Amino acid sequence: MSEKRKQLMKTALRVVFVIAWLPILWLFLSATIGNALSMFVGQTWIIQSLILGLSLLLIFFAFRYLTSLSEKIFGEK
Repeated sequence: MSEKRKQLMKTALRVVFVIAWLPILWLFLSATIGNALSMFVGQTWIIQSLILGLSLLLIFFAFRYLTSLSEKIFGEK
């Protein structure tokens, strides 16, 4: 039972991580590269789609980094 609970908590932590960091990354990328993209792409929905995709990609890489870091620290997956 404890292994099942442990896996549930890991999944819940990932969901909370995405919910917390996705809007922060999206706003940060909109403020930093949004203006540069607007010079090349005229439509706002395309710019926001690119920024959202980049935000999701950065969160994916953060998961990979945190997983490898936890394996190095705790020695388990």
